[in-house]
Amino acid sequence: MPFMKGERDLLSYGLHALGIGVNQKIMDRFSLFIEELFLWNSKTNLVGTSSRREVIIRHIFDSLSVYNLLKNRKGSILDVGAGAGFPSIPLAIVDDTLSIYAVERRARRASFLKNAAVLLKIDNFSVLECDMRDVKGLFDTILARGVAELARLYDFSKGLMKERSMIIAFKGKITEIEKEVARLKGKAADNREINLRVQKVKVPCLDEEERNIVIIETK
Repeated sequence: MPFMKGERDLLSYGLHALGIGVNQKIMDRFSLFIEELFLWNSKTNLVGTSSRREVIIRHIFDSLSVYNLLKNRKGSILDVGAGAGFPSIPLAIVDDTLSIYAVERRARRASFLKNAAVLLKIDNFSVLECDMRDVKGLFDTILARGVAELARLYDFSKGLMKERSMIIAFKGKITEIEKEVARLKGKAADNREINLRVQKVKVPCLDEEERNIVIIETK
């Protein structure tokens, strides 16, 4: 299905602003993904908006704001609580060298993700329909967007992380992040086992909102 008026230009602008190359294959996949997302959204409530522009900015661009951290990093990526496929599907669309696994325990959302993988022909994207605590294996990078606060996320994730691996948590205001960081440090048995930093990210066309990511690296 074609983009609606202005959507192609908006998406192209945002991808370029994020340093991501644009080609017809990528644009076609995003167009198809948006159509499928809203088709399922009427029955499954995947995203809390009916605005396609809002999905492009608040979900697709936001998901891709971490791409520069991942594009030269080899290894497996686990997207926990993937929901409607953010950030994993936009990342898989723009870079087929990324090996991405999306964890989703809710059956309808997992079905959407599996359907999207087939429909978009993104062979570098796999769906794990289970609770995060039941995931088997070790991963190089764990992505968490709107999943849990840092202390709980780290507790869930540390058994899934390789040596020198990384958690990237999508967050908002720095004042809220500082509270979560304090709780994580207070709960961690040994803070020397991790490096933690907060990095501001720029989401195209979302100037009015503060967006940050928290990066937790194991030593």
